Amino acid sequence: MDLSQQLTVQLKEMERLVDAETGAILFRHPTLRGIPDLVVEGDGYTLEFIGPTLLCLDIQDPSGMARLLAEPVKAQLPIGV
Repeated sequence: MDLSQQLTVQLKEMERLVDAETGAILFRHPTLRGIPDLVVEGDGYTLEFIGPTLLCLDIQDPSGMARLLAEPVKAQLPIGV
């Protein structure tokens, strides 16, 4: 199982919270607590990990996350599409 598949499985098990005022979405591991070992900040999102496990995914701007997810798809499209 590659990293993207592992993250997909982990996200399915996470709690989802939505901020009604800002529209931000937070996926949080329901049982894991502590200080993250790794924090990855991107264009409108933040990923926090404890070891190989995703602690939380905070999406402040869904368009930034969509661009990130679209890159692997664009690489598989035929040229000219």
